Amino acid sequence: MNNNYLKRHQENLESAKLLIYSHSHYCSSVHCSYYAVFQYLLHIHKTRDTKIYQNRDRLGNVGSHELIIKETFSLLQANDKKSADIFWREMKALKTMRVASDYKEAYIDFTASNSSLKMAENLIHTLSSIFNR
Repeated sequence: MNNNYLKRHQENLESAKLLIYSHSHYCSSVHCSYYAVFQYLLHIHKTRDTKIYQNRDRLGNVGSHELIIKETFSLLQANDKKSADIFWREMKALKTMRVASDYKEAYIDFTASNSSLKMAENLIHTLSSIFNR
């Protein structure tokens, strides 16, 4: 199955690392870390052919990320409540950091961008361990 979401997720994760460690582009790295996870969420929904995935084109731009995140949280709760709670907390924190790095005049340094990358890697690992069983 052709899965561009999985490819994009991997590219965003690698880009985040390069932006942090090779170029010191910290704001852009946070953006890539967030989208690495979001693209992985889309991969999960695509491979499960969920209703949210089937209706993704009708979601519109407003709140579409929130809907995908909430639906993923629901899927996680059915499998592992503790992981679902961690996912919710970490995903919200990562999204908040991405919004700050993209739209606000926030100072994003190495520590913040590296923290976002680690959060993304941990989220992807958790999601992978639950949905690839």
